[in-house]
Amino acid sequence: MYFYSFKRIWRKLRQPDIRLLFGLSLTFLLMILVFASVLSTYEKNVTFLDGLWTAYITLTTIGYGDVSAATPQGRWVTVLTSMLGIGCFGILTGVILERAMQRRMKKMKGEGKYSGSGHLIIVNVPSYAETTELMKELDHSPDFKDIPRVLVAAHLPNQDKEIPHFLSKKIDAFIMGLPSALETLQRANASEAKACVLTSSASDPAMDDTNTLTAGLIEKNWSQVTTVMTCSRAETLGNLSTFGIDGGISTTDLQMGLLVQELEDPGLYKVYSELSTNSGGNQIYISQSSVGSWEGYDKEFSFGSLKVAIIQLDLSVEILGLQRKGGEKPILNPENKMILAPTDHIVYMARKRFDWKKNNGPILRQIYKESC
Repeated sequence: MYFYSFKRIWRKLRQPDIRLLFGLSLTFLLMILVFASVLSTYEKNVTFLDGLWTAYITLTTIGYGDVSAATPQGRWVTVLTSMLGIGCFGILTGVILERAMQRRMKKMKGEGKYSGSGHLIIVNVPSYAETTELMKELDHSPDFKDIPRVLVAAHLPNQDKEIPHFLSKKIDAFIMGLPSALETLQRANASEAKACVLTSSASDPAMDDTNTLTAGLIEKNWSQVTTVMTCSRAETLGNLSTFGIDGGISTTDLQMGLLVQELEDPGLYKVYSELSTNSGGNQIYISQSSVGSWEGYDKEFSFGSLKVAIIQLDLSVEILGLQRKGGEKPILNPENKMILAPTDHIVYMARKRFDWKKNNGPILRQIYKESC
């Protein structure tokens, strides 16, 4: 472990700007020590610590004047140190600022790489407005608001060469490159990512194919990463399971379906709007644990008995349906007599994600109590 760390440090020191920075810092330190030694040797009532303080003040050209040289030797060293200090300190500051600017430009142009873990990868920038809206939703998501974000795109809107400042503030890293290329995903450290969301544009239907290839590549190499994507073509949704992609939505189907439902029942869009945003109100969730993993589970029960138990316990959650293992669509509003399988997950509505782990024990006891 220590040998590996030493090798990393040595590789860093072989870089020209790092070598220059290291050399200047070493020279700066040496000058301070020499100056302090001369002052403490030839000047009366000047200790070595006083000499260190005076050396720093002189080299940085601050010059408080609380300690000054009286002997010829001390004055000559002060003059020499001042002249060298101006040049050395100026170069040192310039190198640091230049390196900081290079790092910033590298990030803005997407030329770097990300080395963190547990992050969310966002693929594509269909438009700045859509990507900004996605960032706002993530800011209000309990599961993703505090997770680092890495943006990956082959190109930016308006043929921009750099990511705008207002968007760079919302992400931790930007990677410019073809998302479906393995090298680009490795620069985004996809192997250590928590999830990946791939966005598309209705004006560029071919983006669906690129997103499918990208998500499929992630699933093939790093299946632990959750992948979801938007599709501008409805038929693309049918291909997602073939590539092992965890989920997706068809923006065209949603828009047209909402338009007709709004036509039939004006005002219904406001209901959908609340349920589809994380910024407030109620949202729809799927329980992260299956029914069979609940504490105290020993026999099957009906959907109706679960609803009754929730009401009797006065829990702030509305049961809507269930998601079957391997099922394409959730079963919403099933008959009360439907028996829940151990592998079923609950679809529900609540103001925030319901803590099933904390409450499943009391719920099961209530269900089994009523069935006796």
